[in-house]
Amino acid sequence: MRQLRIASPGQLGGVCWILLGLLVLVEGAAPVSPPNVILMLADDWGYGDVGVYGGPHYPASGTMVRTPFIDTMAREGVIFTDYHTANPVCSPSRAALMTGFFPARVGIHTALSSNAAGNEKQGQVNFLNLSIPTVTEHFQKAGYLVGHFGKWHLGGTKEPAAPPPTAYGIDSAVTFNSNDPAHHLGNGSQPYWAGISSTLIMDNALKFIEKARSLGKPFYLNLWFHIAHATLDPTPEQLAVYANVCRLAATNQTYCPHQIYWASQTETDGQIGRLMAALKAGNMYNNTFSVFTSDNGPEDVMVYHNAQGTTGPWRGRKRSLYEGGHRVAFIGHWPDKIQPGRVDHSIIGGADWFPTAATMAGIPLTEAEKSKIDGEDMAAAFLNEKGSLPSNREKMLFWEWRFGVAGHCWNQAPHLAVRNGTWKFLMNNDGTRHELYNMTYGRGQENFESQNLAAIYPDVVNSLKSELSTWLASLPKGPEFTEDNFGCGTQPMI
Repeated sequence: MRQLRIASPGQLGGVCWILLGLLVLVEGAAPVSPPNVILMLADDWGYGDVGVYGGPHYPASGTMVRTPFIDTMAREGVIFTDYHTANPVCSPSRAALMTGFFPARVGIHTALSSNAAGNEKQGQVNFLNLSIPTVTEHFQKAGYLVGHFGKWHLGGTKEPAAPPPTAYGIDSAVTFNSNDPAHHLGNGSQPYWAGISSTLIMDNALKFIEKARSLGKPFYLNLWFHIAHATLDPTPEQLAVYANVCRLAATNQTYCPHQIYWASQTETDGQIGRLMAALKAGNMYNNTFSVFTSDNGPEDVMVYHNAQGTTGPWRGRKRSLYEGGHRVAFIGHWPDKIQPGRVDHSIIGGADWFPTAATMAGIPLTEAEKSKIDGEDMAAAFLNEKGSLPSNREKMLFWEWRFGVAGHCWNQAPHLAVRNGTWKFLMNNDGTRHELYNMTYGRGQENFESQNLAAIYPDVVNSLKSELSTWLASLPKGPEFTEDNFGCGTQPMI
């Protein structure tokens, strides 16, 4: 029997999925059933902050972080080991997910300030430009009901010109860090707001999902959590889950940073459990494509004392262009389509989300649209089209970080980085500090950016330096680079 081929939204002139679902080729053929799509974005979670990625433990008590529901997603789906956010901080990383562009391309270089004066000082725009196509607009035009609940941070809370989230192809939004006071997520000054924020986000999300179900429409949903960004304020009940972590006989300590951090994460995991239960109850679980990931690596303890996230084996943390700043957990789940229990080593970047999600939903971007963005369609990696082999990518990944890096000098990476296949090259914007690492999975210490191979492979250095310089020159004018990213220099490296 002939295959039913679904055209792109551009080809169909925006005909909605509901009508497409009624089309059949022959009598008795099953109707089209477009999947729901959910992007779960944690805040400041390190690569090792999820149980299936190794999970941190507290040596004094032997306790490990508990993320049973995210772990279930992994067991029933695919774990990616080589996923990278588009920037090591919040707003730029989120801009890439929304647009498919490297964030410097859209004028966002660091966390957006709440006002124009702050953004001007940082040399960046005040909000995400409305003229740039977004993944949410793409799904809305295809007939999806689109929701966004949780953090926004793509337009300031005190910047009058900043559009609300609903201006970006979003039907329903309840957020914080946005210019939408009428639809704010709770009251930030209420007791334990951070501790209950994941509950508030999920309460709104479940209402939205029920609305989509009652309308008979597929939905696209951004769930952007506050946890584990500072400030963390878990409730006594949440802390009790890790009651034994800090009760050391020598100090009789009641609470400690690990307990506060892990209690917050486990609460978020529990809310993901609520989501899974609701999808099952609504008979939507098997046909929902979900991804769990983080916006960047974990905060440094020198910035926030409760920031106890772990980067696993990777060097660097939030703000750093070493792996720990941008390599994070990335889990794909879709029982109807994704082979369960698989580990995939494909190289995937944050800007890939837009074209990949569109293809997974059967509403792919046109070739012309794909050619305009930095992201690449990596749906083949989710669908295991190459078996046990990683899916090769054609486009390089590029990063820039123009500001200081908090914490130990060991984490202070150069300003620029590029990843091309197995090679990762870093340098400062003035051409100094050449660092080259072979990132082949399963190699030795060079895999973890502790053995610089630049002197051994000068031809690779020259080639990637040229690529990086060309990319930098192609970007719109941005803020000046700081001059304090010198690394350890003559200081001890460990």
